[in-house]
Amino acid sequence: MKKVFFVLISLVLTIFLSVPALAFDKNILITEVQTGTEASASQEFIEIYNNGTAQIDISGWMFYYKSATGSTWIKKATIGSRLIEPGKFFAFASNLQGDLSYSSTLSQTGGNIQIRDKSGAVMDQFAWGNGNLPLVKSAVESNPGQSMYRIYDFENHTMQNSDNNFDDFEIAQSSTMGKTPELVVPELDEEPIVYTQLELSELFPNPASPQSDTTDEFIEIYNPYGSDADLSGWKLKDESGAEFIIKDKVIISGSRLAISTVESKITLNNTGDSVQLINPNGEVVDESANYGDANEGLAWIKIGGQWQWAVGATPNQSNSEIYSEPETSPSTAVKNVKKSSSKASSSKKTSATKPKTSKVASSSKPKVNASNPIEDKTKSSNSNLWTWLLLAAGIATIGYGIYEYRTEIQLQLNKLRSKLGARR
Repeated sequence: MKKVFFVLISLVLTIFLSVPALAFDKNILITEVQTGTEASASQEFIEIYNNGTAQIDISGWMFYYKSATGSTWIKKATIGSRLIEPGKFFAFASNLQGDLSYSSTLSQTGGNIQIRDKSGAVMDQFAWGNGNLPLVKSAVESNPGQSMYRIYDFENHTMQNSDNNFDDFEIAQSSTMGKTPELVVPELDEEPIVYTQLELSELFPNPASPQSDTTDEFIEIYNPYGSDADLSGWKLKDESGAEFIIKDKVIISGSRLAISTVESKITLNNTGDSVQLINPNGEVVDESANYGDANEGLAWIKIGGQWQWAVGATPNQSNSEIYSEPETSPSTAVKNVKKSSSKASSSKKTSATKPKTSKVASSSKPKVNASNPIEDKTKSSNSNLWTWLLLAAGIATIGYGIYEYRTEIQLQLNKLRSKLGARR
């Protein structure tokens, strides 16, 4: 028994000691990752940055990689003797000019990276696409030639670090290896890029069965202008803060583009939500009104600048007819009258097909006032009551007469008896 106990303890300690410690150093950050270029998928780099105010010794630090859903971390490179100054970079590169080379390994669709110090403690961790070990949530994956870069806080001149890969990284259209965003922003005398003022045109928050929220919800964008619009770098954002960065999509002039929840991962709340459309300059160019409680199968559309409910969803098409709330009692009464009329006419049609004898037999029945059957019953009851009252009065009158003239009646009866006796 003791042997089994010690074996178990040894196994637990072995597993525990094999897992690197997570002791994130807020000063050393992964700041940019490129998984390949249009020229070659093997042209990759991983960049780290000293976000602090003091020099840091990164001698013996290591770069580890794990596939998106794998279970094994692989050491790709180890830094030799090296100091990194505040505000400076260090780049691991494959088939590119960097500070330390390694063999290409990064998948464009997703993966996981760790930077560990010489003791094996994790200094920073990053996942993208379908990588399964992110800090909170994986960053959006970039296309060949683009890179995933950490957002720069221009006001404080530091890299953003909320320990959430999704929130901290955005897509750069080209790499900025070895440079801070301050060094790659347009010159002051350059004209800022002016983007087309696209619009949000339809939200579909609550699909009716057999459709589902997880597969059939969508957000639609409309291009009302005379030229096509490139959506690369545009964002969709809902009230919960969920964001989707659009890439490789173009809206043709005068057309609409529906982006499904499967692609955006934005799930619209059935009890109320709104969506913002944000251009690459970070400007909110359009925002939907909050729709409140969403009925199943209705779409929230914009017509003439006003948001309102429509009957059914029309992704990638012109918006459908406006939905009207069902009216209550007045219309219901009218409908009931119509139904009654319809039933009455149907009854008439049926009776018209019956033999004439049926009609004669039915005509002998007392007529009932269809418009007021209660009144007819009352009249019938009153008539019966008067009959019985008259009968009772007649009986009472006869009885009173018999009583009043009983003597005379008795004499007449005696006379009648005498006559009958004499004849016998």
